[in-house]
Amino acid sequence: MKAGNHMNIKEFYNFIGEDFNDVIGRLRAESRVCKYVLKFPDDKSFDNLLSSMKEKNYSEAFRAAHTIKGTCLNLSFNSFAAVASEITEKLRNFNDTAAIESDTELDGLLAEASEKYAKIISGIEQIDAPEQ
Repeated sequence: MKAGNHMNIKEFYNFIGEDFNDVIGRLRAESRVCKYVLKFPDDKSFDNLLSSMKEKNYSEAFRAAHTIKGTCLNLSFNSFAAVASEITEKLRNFNDTAAIESDTELDGLLAEASEKYAKIISGIEQIDAPEQ
């Protein structure tokens, strides 16, 4: 941990604007929530989404967005999940390249997703991991 970073898991959920009670209702134990939240940066789905979009590999981008949506729903990162869900729907017909490339909302959604992802990662970097 870097100096000055000291946030518990409940404070993290407050920092990202989400409801800790929502995730604790699903995962049941604070230690389990912390364990999975701390593993979130290891998931490369978001990087994969961005690189797949740049490469115009829309089937892979769809898969990545769908994975992000599921992971975020499980961790109650609900606002990030909502954006990932919108992206997923826009990429659902991934063979329709013309429709995807002419979609005027997609770039904005990707920018919004990037902001939400950065906020989550910033918060995770400030979590004091409980002693194992």
